[in-house]
Amino acid sequence: MAGKRLLIIEWTLVVIGLVLPAALAGTPYANYAEHVAVQMMLLGLYSMSWDFLNGYVGLFSFGHAAFFGTGAYASAIVIVHGGVTSMPAVFAVVLASAALLGEIVGFLSSRVGRVAVFLVTFACAEVIYLVVHADPHGLTNGDNGVPGVVARPFLGLDLTGRLSFYYTALAITIVSYMVLGRITRSQFGEVLLAIRDNETRVQFSGYRVDEYKTAAFVVSALFAGLAGALTAFHERIASPEACAWPVSGDAVLYAILGGSGTLLGPIVGAIAIILAREVMSDLLRSWLIVIGIIYVALVFFLPSGIVPLLLQSRRSTENAP
Repeated sequence: MAGKRLLIIEWTLVVIGLVLPAALAGTPYANYAEHVAVQMMLLGLYSMSWDFLNGYVGLFSFGHAAFFGTGAYASAIVIVHGGVTSMPAVFAVVLASAALLGEIVGFLSSRVGRVAVFLVTFACAEVIYLVVHADPHGLTNGDNGVPGVVARPFLGLDLTGRLSFYYTALAITIVSYMVLGRITRSQFGEVLLAIRDNETRVQFSGYRVDEYKTAAFVVSALFAGLAGALTAFHERIASPEACAWPVSGDAVLYAILGGSGTLLGPIVGAIAIILAREVMSDLLRSWLIVIGIIYVALVFFLPSGIVPLLLQSRRSTENAP
């Protein structure tokens, strides 16, 4: 039953994403709605990368903005400063940069306790943030960021076009969700789940736990960096805020609200929070206070998140104490 409900939720989101531009075509809200929808997709993808690490390995990162920002700045530097016009080359640099940083952060984080992972990842993100502000060799442009991050044509698609970029972001989000889901169901994913549940037992079984944790960080960093690069293309700028700690907090918030350990939860959480933000900011001056109260209430009354609640059967709800 839960599998069927999950499939319904997945296809509902896909269908909405596919028909949204056509449904809003010709209305004054079309451009705005599509812009916000792309934000939901990309930040959902970013939060999904965090959920892979926390929900399936049990590693609570509070420095995911480091990977997100690295993807954004890697794409900006090679396009704006490097003059690279080949999108495969740009994506190769983005993924390589994110993977390298993931390897470093994963190496450090896998050799400390789970509580210390929070501090290690946060410290690494702060280092990246300070480096960006320092503007080494004029590459990051300090507080002003790197403007002019315009995507070049890719596979015959003009990614500067509104609709083409929208559907590209949708396709990448869907494929990333499928790939991460496949990884979690693989033998590698089963070992990660075992590490989450009982790390000591896995270690005594002969597995090199540290290497598996580091590999999980690399996978997570790849998708976070991809989300960062796509966001830079969407906003046409790589800004220091992409590396700041509130962005790390966003990944946590979206995933926890939507349901950690589900992969779909972060996307649902991103949709819910961004939608609430857009609506409340138009209605109330002190909208942040209202959003904060809603967050606290949801954490208390929906501790497992939105998606687990939707997947919960009526019978199990009635039998719950």
